[in-house]
Amino acid sequence: MEEYKGSVLVVDDEESIRGLLCRKLEADGFYCEAATDGKDALWKAFMKDFDLVLMDVKMPGMSGMEALGKIVTDHPDTSVVMITALVDAHTAVEAMKLGAYDYITKPFDLEDLNMRVKRALERRMLVQENREYQRNLEQKVRNQVEQIQDYYNKAVDALAREQTALSKLNISEPDRREEMYFQVAKALALMAETHEPCIRGHSERVSLLAGNIAAQLGLSAQLTRQIKMAAVLHDVGMVVVPGHILCKPGPLTPSEYSEVKRHPKMTVEIIRQIDYFKGLSPCIEGHHEWYNGKGYPNNLKGESIHIGARVLAVADAYDAMTCPRPYRARLGDEEISQTLRKGAATQWDPKMVDALLKVLEQESEMLKVSPGQT
Repeated sequence: MEEYKGSVLVVDDEESIRGLLCRKLEADGFYCEAATDGKDALWKAFMKDFDLVLMDVKMPGMSGMEALGKIVTDHPDTSVVMITALVDAHTAVEAMKLGAYDYITKPFDLEDLNMRVKRALERRMLVQENREYQRNLEQKVRNQVEQIQDYYNKAVDALAREQTALSKLNISEPDRREEMYFQVAKALALMAETHEPCIRGHSERVSLLAGNIAAQLGLSAQLTRQIKMAAVLHDVGMVVVPGHILCKPGPLTPSEYSEVKRHPKMTVEIIRQIDYFKGLSPCIEGHHEWYNGKGYPNNLKGESIHIGARVLAVADAYDAMTCPRPYRARLGDEEISQTLRKGAATQWDPKMVDALLKVLEQESEMLKVSPGQT
């Protein structure tokens, strides 16, 4: 006999079929119990939780269709597979609409039966794992928000003491408050980067570059400061993405990529706990929108994307290309330039790409040493 694989309740009014199914499933490593009709099945399911119910559609007394709804409601973690005659396939499809996972037809193909049972149990396990993951994720977000709120409260207390001291000295320094919040933002970014060590320093580099791009565009000093602070915070939401996804050495699966795509909204959810940061939300939430409308999370297009988000998008992408990641090496300068030009008007605002390239050109000129210099 194989190792135990799960518990199955077999429900059929024909004793020969119940016996056949139980013997087959037990030989394959499942624990089996049998019930004679829907009412008997409900009682046994009440007395014991089963991983799977294998149930005939038509039975005297309470039919399988009548018992199905009750089992699905009372035992949401139990998979139900219906048994039906070939001519009743339509009824079985209706049963799936009511919550059954699958159906099999008589006469049985025992190998097909085994495959369907295993598939139903795998589905049950995935549902449970997903529920547990969501529960852990929600708790993790709550913990992160509590940490942020605690840090914020301490920062506000320190700021209040400092302002009181300055007022007693009759010193007016309006920029001190903004600098204090920059320090709060950097602490939050460090928290996220500790979770994803392969991007250490990313947020601060993006902030510096985004500020240079904003200056190149001639944006106001106030908007430039907002963009720089948003850049520091833009990846804070990465703390909710599992570490094995962030540092995966190969391509992400669609489901893994979906997890990563949650981070802009999660960042906004986290920073909204601090009133001072609320105005940064459009810039942060939109930094993965594409100029052609094919980005995320809201499929915004063109200038409907906040200008700060468009600046941040190209600065973020450039830094990602210049740094090695678990799944690829650093891109070369020429390859980066070609990628940026190719992505202009599709992924990025062309004006932002032009501004970035001018900033890079200016930096390159500054780094050149003239013949007389050492």
